[in-house]
Amino acid sequence: MFGQLDLVCEGDRLVEPIFSEVQITESVMFGVGTNVLNQEYDLLMDIYEPVGDDLTNRPVVVMAHGGSFVAGDRKNPVMVNTCTELAKRGYVAASIEYTLWPLIAYGFQLPDSTDLINVIALASGDLKTAIRFFNEDGLNDNTYGVNPGLISAGGYSAGAILACHQGMLDVDDELTEFVQTAFDEVGGIEDLGTNLEFSDDIISVFNISGSVYDVDFIDANSSPIYSAHGEIDGTVPYMFGLTGSIMTSNGSFNINQRYQSEGLESQLFTFEGGGHTDIFSDAVYADDLLTMYNNFFTWNKEQICSVIASNEYLEIASVNIYPNPTDGIVNFQLGRDLNTAYQVEVYNQLGQLFYTSQTFHEADKQLDLSHLEDGLYLVKINFEENYQPLTKRIVMSNK
Repeated sequence: MFGQLDLVCEGDRLVEPIFSEVQITESVMFGVGTNVLNQEYDLLMDIYEPVGDDLTNRPVVVMAHGGSFVAGDRKNPVMVNTCTELAKRGYVAASIEYTLWPLIAYGFQLPDSTDLINVIALASGDLKTAIRFFNEDGLNDNTYGVNPGLISAGGYSAGAILACHQGMLDVDDELTEFVQTAFDEVGGIEDLGTNLEFSDDIISVFNISGSVYDVDFIDANSSPIYSAHGEIDGTVPYMFGLTGSIMTSNGSFNINQRYQSEGLESQLFTFEGGGHTDIFSDAVYADDLLTMYNNFFTWNKEQICSVIASNEYLEIASVNIYPNPTDGIVNFQLGRDLNTAYQVEVYNQLGQLFYTSQTFHEADKQLDLSHLEDGLYLVKINFEENYQPLTKRIVMSNK
């Protein structure tokens, strides 16, 4: 896989529509969500891939729809068009659904600011779960031919608000009391969503008409961001103001200003005279819309190729663990070109550490885990250098 990295940045890939056909895998379950009524439901996404592409380490963009956190779905035309154009350029793109305010259950009463923060906290966890879905897939079966180290998050309107906070908000940021409470009640910023054993790191944000609650969230840890926004947007402020007539937030202009003042990577495209929805529906903005997307494709390729070229990029090792299910004796078969030591850890589904091995150097190793009770476990392989950690599921069955 590592040998294909240069091909990701080769020629017009990621910038021009080099693939004419796109395959859409619909209704892929990427996790289980919990709404504000404490009811669980399946989280679904549609996955877009280029037809005829033989690369297996493609970058990913996870997109979230708009709808003021009360409406919308993964079939939103902006999501369909954006994901289609991304796939034509060699990306794997996903349009996700996430937790919304249950209008019917509350007699079509809109959420107040506290309710809205509660919904955003849950929806943020859903976005994180979607990112972890691709991280897990890339490190395991790689069904969708993705590179787990090259994942971006994006969205429009409410979905862009989620993406912005994914790229900016971290555990060290200071929150107001009611915001902190809302996030703490659903696990805390670091533990939102599910599938926590996998990373939710992203390399960039694609923000279309979104905002962030507080620009103080923006610091050296924030992900590079490309923003596009209508200059007179009356739903999500271009600069600062009421968002959805419920609470204040900082729009794309303020986000860009703060990024630049911090010396961070940011680009802003302004639809002059544009509002919130007319930038997609009004013919007068058609040329601007095309320019905006083309600018993003060029910009995001630069972010991806910069990550690949940096010393921070880690290779992805291959591993075969068998038999699975197992009665206790587990064989590990790593690539013959492995050039670093590694250690094996075994966790239960609650994330509790049950076993830590000594340090190994051999590509092939056999471990006796028969002391573990029957059930599902997560095996994590940590490498000393050069490689990303790997996580696999195994089933213990001593019967």
